[in-house]
Amino acid sequence: MNSLYELDSKWRDLLKLNNFLGGLTVHEFVQEISNENSLRDRAANTGAWEHLDPKPYIRTFESTVKELQKLKTEASDKEGHLEQEVAKFELLHAQRVLQLRDNLKSIVRDSDALDSKLTNVTQVVAPLGEKLEKSIKQKNMYIKSVELISHYSEFHTKGFSHELELLKGSRAWKSRARAAILAKNLLILAKKIETKSLPTTVATTTAIEKYAEDMENQFLVEFNSAYRDSDFEQLTEIAIILNRYNNGLNVIQSFINQHAYFADLVGDEDDFMFDEAFKSKISDIDYHSICYEKTIIQNLDEIETVIKEESKVVKQVFEKQCAYVMQLFVQRIFTQKIQPSIEMLLNASLSLSDLAFVRMLYALFALVGQFVKDLSEYFHFQDMDSKGEIASSLERCFGDAFSKMIYDRTKYFELEKRSLEHALVLKTSNFCLKHDKQIYARALNAKLVNGASFTHDLDLQELSSTSSGKLSQINHFLKSQLEKEKKRLMTPELTGSTTDGKPEGLLSNSIDPSFSVQGIDGMLKCAIESIARIMELVPSKANEFTYEIVETVLIGTIGSYVEAGLEVAYSEMLEQDLTRNSEVQLFYLDYVAKSTEILSLISASIKTVVLPLFVNSPDTKKAIISITNNYIRRCELLMNIVVDETIIAFTQRFVTSLSKQKKKDFLSSSQDILDNDTLPAAEIIRDLNSLYPQVSSYLKSENLKSFLQQIGGNLCLYLFDHYKKFQVSSVGGIIVTKDIIGIQTAIEEWSVDPLLDDFATLRELANLFTVQPEELNSLTSEGHLATVDRNLISAYVSRRADFNQTSFVSKIGLS
Repeated sequence: MNSLYELDSKWRDLLKLNNFLGGLTVHEFVQEISNENSLRDRAANTGAWEHLDPKPYIRTFESTVKELQKLKTEASDKEGHLEQEVAKFELLHAQRVLQLRDNLKSIVRDSDALDSKLTNVTQVVAPLGEKLEKSIKQKNMYIKSVELISHYSEFHTKGFSHELELLKGSRAWKSRARAAILAKNLLILAKKIETKSLPTTVATTTAIEKYAEDMENQFLVEFNSAYRDSDFEQLTEIAIILNRYNNGLNVIQSFINQHAYFADLVGDEDDFMFDEAFKSKISDIDYHSICYEKTIIQNLDEIETVIKEESKVVKQVFEKQCAYVMQLFVQRIFTQKIQPSIEMLLNASLSLSDLAFVRMLYALFALVGQFVKDLSEYFHFQDMDSKGEIASSLERCFGDAFSKMIYDRTKYFELEKRSLEHALVLKTSNFCLKHDKQIYARALNAKLVNGASFTHDLDLQELSSTSSGKLSQINHFLKSQLEKEKKRLMTPELTGSTTDGKPEGLLSNSIDPSFSVQGIDGMLKCAIESIARIMELVPSKANEFTYEIVETVLIGTIGSYVEAGLEVAYSEMLEQDLTRNSEVQLFYLDYVAKSTEILSLISASIKTVVLPLFVNSPDTKKAIISITNNYIRRCELLMNIVVDETIIAFTQRFVTSLSKQKKKDFLSSSQDILDNDTLPAAEIIRDLNSLYPQVSSYLKSENLKSFLQQIGGNLCLYLFDHYKKFQVSSVGGIIVTKDIIGIQTAIEEWSVDPLLDDFATLRELANLFTVQPEELNSLTSEGHLATVDRNLISAYVSRRADFNQTSFVSKIGLS
């Protein structure tokens, strides 16, 4: 800086109107001028704040303020000057606007006057123009009428018109077109003049008609000859001539009829047969891709090529009528080529199976639909179908080819439904035929029907009555269609037999492998395939038909398959006699586990695949949810019966084991018997050790926990009651404790917390038999016993061998 009172020139330059702050913000500007003083301070003093001199900063900012005040004064003066200039120019502008307003009014007045004059002239000239135009038309009509009467007169007197013959024979197509128009008008005139009272008029009309017919036939012959010679120029000329004669009706029909593509129609359609690979694929219930027959694909490709090639000729020859000609051509193609092929393939597939028929119908619907779409797009891009007439004709032909079939319930949906039923039966047949006696005994169903849950549930009763009839139909179908298969499966030479009558190949400790989630997965794929066809073929009836498909699936999977598996499980359980059999096999619970997985899969499939289809149909969606829930709830009740019966059986085994307890088992004073568990405890421990590995293999998560909790809870309650029935000595108390520890150890493996607490309480109760009398009060006031009912504690204490009801109880303060 030059001095303490002046700003440096570089900062002063930034405090001018033409470059105020030089693009810096106020904060940046202040920081920059402050940094310069800071640098000097640091150079003079080693950066210590106590040595900071504020004067340079103050002087710098004072100088800056002075410069800003000068700038403010300068800006104010400039602003005042500019305001004066603006006021002067605004006044000048207002004066010019007033002047222009007067000029504009003058122009408007002149324009109105001119418009009035033009209107007057138009009113005079317009009628003259109309009269002139009318006069010209009348003149032309007069000339044509005279010419027409002249030709009629020639036919009337000579039977022909020489001039008309010359026009017809001319090489110029316009002359021939004029001849065609004259012949057309002569026919109209002759029919108007013709009267029976003047025989010559009748003869004249006849002559003109014959001449016109001969002329048209001549043109048609020339047209066909030109078509064979591919003379498109002559084709176009004749098409124009005949179009002016009678809108080209006959020439269009002749063009289509003589087309070579219709000359060699297929004559051996009735002898059509599929190749073996295709027959195997289209009838395979596990093959879910669309089955396209190669000959129809080739035919449609060939037809599409013919139509596209012919459209080029039609567009060139018929010009404005090309859309109409192509409509007729397409209709002929559908009638004589596509429709017979569709019927031939459908009849051939129907001879294979219902499934083959509906698959073929869907494949043809998709192929022909794509064929129609491709052609519609082609005609649109070729500017041949600006009004959409050809596309409409294609859609109409497509609809006519399929509508009579797909909208007739007996011709489509009944076959669709029957094919699905057949697929479900085939997939369940192996299992059902192996276990038909167990399934048709309906022991589990009888148990459900007689239970309280079923009696009070009206929905389940209605479902049972509705589905039983349909299920019986499926079962009847199963028996009638697969009787040979049943005999084959049941033949001893083929299957072998065991002593208990079960099919060989089923292990005594495993379920039938034909009852599986994979089997249900295949059934659901068949159902989804059916629903997909319905949604495409009959969208207007999709809600109604899909509901019936879902109902059929629920009957075939849950009602006919899952319930059959549960019937077999229940039968296997009963055959074992769980309460008495020393070796208990719980493999039948695997049917319950598999059924749970199957129900989850079915529920998830309906929720993710079916229900989203009914966003706009809440009633159908609600009905599907309701019927699905009812079937699943019924199966859950059946599974509960199997599980509950197993729990009851094991509970009965525990009761039976406990009933073997002898009164002297806990009164012994000898230490020799402490090495062995008592018989009831040994049996219970054996059952528990056998139970857990098996049931944990079949039941999972909450189902397993609930099962074990019920089993263990029942056992614990019986043990609570059991040990208070026996007199127990001090040694016997050790035996009781040892028995409980053995049982508790087996239970601890289950890792069910409530049971652990219960058996810990039971163990502490057993300690009441072994502790010294004076320790009973402290023992019963701590641990698990602190929460146990005092009556139960008194009952246990009273069974001590050294217990005296009067002195002992009063001594320890129990009542």
